[in-house]
Amino acid sequence: MGDDEPAFDWEGVIREMITRATETASTEPGVYKMPCGECVVDFFITAEGEEHWLVAGDERSYTRETHAITRHGDHPWERLYTLADAARELARLAAANGGDIDRVLVELVEAIDDREVARVVRERDGMSAGPLEDVAARFGVDLDDL
Repeated sequence: MGDDEPAFDWEGVIREMITRATETASTEPGVYKMPCGECVVDFFITAEGEEHWLVAGDERSYTRETHAITRHGDHPWERLYTLADAARELARLAAANGGDIDRVLVELVEAIDDREVARVVRERDGMSAGPLEDVAARFGVDLDDL
């Protein structure tokens, strides 16, 4: 780049991307598939009027701006269901189980845990078991019992 040419404004480009991503984020609470095409976010507004964006598998709570900065991609936002839809489904399941909402919630948590275990198993399927067997032997763990 010569002395006469202005420096490229990376900061301006990044600010514009963040603004565009922030503007395209949903304004209606619900559960969405995010622009990355893989993640799911639960967007809700508290009684105090604060927005929260909870991403499945991520402990942090995002704001609209931090969400736009860290979670973006080429796919459009895809609404999976609203919170009212989820509440109706939970009520329906509880009614089908004799009104026992606690049982429904326990089963829901177990199903989520089972999916997470299945995901980890799929990820590890292609990995070599050798190092895992070495670690298990060191700690006296029998992998066949798991």
